[in-house]
Amino acid sequence: MKRDEKGKTRVYRKLNIDDDTKVSVRPRQGRSSGKREAARASSKKDSQGTVDIPPDEDFEFHPDFDDIDLLDTDGYGPDMGSGTYGDDGLGGERIEKRSRRRSVPDESKGSRRTSTRQKKRLNADGDVIDNLFDTPESELEDDDTYMDFSDAGKTKEERKAGRKRRRSQNREILAVTYVFAGLFVLMIGYFVYFNGFVAQDVISSPYNVRVNSFADTIVRGDIISSDGITLAETITDENGEETRYYPLGRIFAHAVGTSEINQSGLELSNNFYMLQSNSNPLYNVINDLRGIKNQGDQVITTLNASLQEAAYNALGNNDGAVVAIEPSTGRVLAMVSKPDYDPNTLVSDYESIISGEGEDVLLNKATSGRFVPGSIFKTFTSLAYIRSGADYDSYSYTCQGRINLGGDEYITCFDGNVHGDEDFYDSFAYSCNASFGNIGLGLSKSLFRDTCNSLFFNTDLPTSIPHVKSNFDLDDDASDWLTAATAIGQGETTVTPLHMAMIASAIANGGNLMEPYMTDAVQTSSGDNVRRFMPESYGSIMTTSEAELLTEMMTDVVDYGTATSLSGYGYTVAGKTGTAEVDGRGDNSWFIGFAPVEQPQIAICVLVENDEGYYESALPVANAVLSNYLNQ
Repeated sequence: MKRDEKGKTRVYRKLNIDDDTKVSVRPRQGRSSGKREAARASSKKDSQGTVDIPPDEDFEFHPDFDDIDLLDTDGYGPDMGSGTYGDDGLGGERIEKRSRRRSVPDESKGSRRTSTRQKKRLNADGDVIDNLFDTPESELEDDDTYMDFSDAGKTKEERKAGRKRRRSQNREILAVTYVFAGLFVLMIGYFVYFNGFVAQDVISSPYNVRVNSFADTIVRGDIISSDGITLAETITDENGEETRYYPLGRIFAHAVGTSEINQSGLELSNNFYMLQSNSNPLYNVINDLRGIKNQGDQVITTLNASLQEAAYNALGNNDGAVVAIEPSTGRVLAMVSKPDYDPNTLVSDYESIISGEGEDVLLNKATSGRFVPGSIFKTFTSLAYIRSGADYDSYSYTCQGRINLGGDEYITCFDGNVHGDEDFYDSFAYSCNASFGNIGLGLSKSLFRDTCNSLFFNTDLPTSIPHVKSNFDLDDDASDWLTAATAIGQGETTVTPLHMAMIASAIANGGNLMEPYMTDAVQTSSGDNVRRFMPESYGSIMTTSEAELLTEMMTDVVDYGTATSLSGYGYTVAGKTGTAEVDGRGDNSWFIGFAPVEQPQIAICVLVENDEGYYESALPVANAVLSNYLNQ
């Protein structure tokens, strides 16, 4: 017994820690006080291994800390060495501790023995499920270095299969992740591309009717010809009422179109630009605040007002169309269609037009009218013959005014003309139907189709100008009559004047086709450039040698063939005439060509409907257009 500082007597009993004595541990009254008393008790351990334990104080037993593995846990706390460990303090069941054998140096061998360590897997109640033994590190293979409790009780092969399966699953997850990441990058890339290169065209599309709502704050801009003539403008009266006015009226009815009812032409294709204002931003903001409309941008077209008027007047009272193109750029210089209408009175005349028999006045025949081509189609037949590999320089034929195709079926030359002995060039210059019917019969139908399809039959033309497709149809089992008729431009073939002008332009440009366009620039109302439209090449639709050969043949047509009336005007012309028979109507007269031959500046297509069988009806129109442009 000992007396403490306050005079109280305390009884101590000794405990030998080497004895196999179980110590009952009472709950501690205080964490800090229990530690101090345990430390005090530990300090009183005597040399025989006994410790004085105060009977009335808390006691906390600690085994040798050298046997504690603080990092080896199995869900309930550190491994507390060998033996048993009692109540966990949380009311849980007693659990067995792990036993292990440590690696100790082997002094005799100068190495370190590698031991195994027993692990136990517990369920949720703390009961042992199975034992798991690690393989010594020296015996581990590369794929045995990882092991978790899910591999307990499995063979090495099973563990390997499990790990392989998990790695496979990880690869699948990574693959899916990469796919979605790639799709996300592509989506962002498309948004950037759309905003940078496509959005403007989508917004300015003539089919975007929402653009018309811009008219609430913008006064529609003007349309100006390439030679500075106003073709369309908006006039505002003193009451603020706006009226669209077309100074040249019918002359540009189809090319310029209208902005209100039956919106068409340049008014439709440039709708977006004319309802935007890129003038001084500060000035525009001030107008917006004052409730005043801003003046829209103006459109500068490729159309030449002088040339357009010449073509319009040359057609006179005839129905038909004229298309003129600059071969080196694709700029449309003139586009006329008849019958026509007055765009200034179209709103009031519209009901009577569509209810009457003259509704075709609203049709732009230059781009949307399909017609039987007649002999101008011999240009395509000639190209197919050249591509067939035939010795065209040695070709000869004796024309008797017609060719018999069996029985009572004949194809005759125009007006029953007998051309006699002809070579390939003369057959083209004189436009001999009998000779070209003979050439068509000798052509492979598949080659014929391929040639025509390569020149934009049965497909859209490479241009932003609205148009319809030209048609060519010749089956392998077609009769001789249909084959010969197709070769001379009859049969089931139909074309648009725009298409024919493009072919003439490509021949003039050495086989390279420039895409036709009608808008040159967009400017502010004060004349500052907002956007310029540059020429674009579609590419070669025929070789240079093919274009040169066709040019030579078309020059013969003017020099001594069917278009001699175009010679002698101070410039050379290459071209091809044509007369198309139309059931129930008069013949259609055609001309396609270009000038000057040495350095082409203009390519042209002229169609005159119902010419009563006289094929030269198109030639005076072509002459007026060519002379006006080349003499400007």
